[in-house]
Amino acid sequence: MSERTYPYKAWVLMPSFKPAEVELARNYGVYYDETANGKIYHIEHSLYQTKAAAIAAGRKKIEEQQADIAKRLERVNKRIAALDKAERTA
Repeated sequence: MSERTYPYKAWVLMPSFKPAEVELARNYGVYYDETANGKIYHIEHSLYQTKAAAIAAGRKKIEEQQADIAKRLERVNKRIAALDKAERTA
């Protein structure tokens, strides 16, 4: 989001991943913008120009989380297999 004039509206993902429109009142340093009530958002990682862009970013974050969970499950399954093998040879 470049060349911003304040106030302006943008979309964010709430912790529940529900997209919400916010109005940003001022710049808060190089990488952040602030709402009138003091909530600060990172310009590149939290603000989206459209609702569709916010939803797409949310889906991408979920895919990354799923990939992380799959890696962790793979490591857990390897540990279980190692314990099973050790138990059979004991």
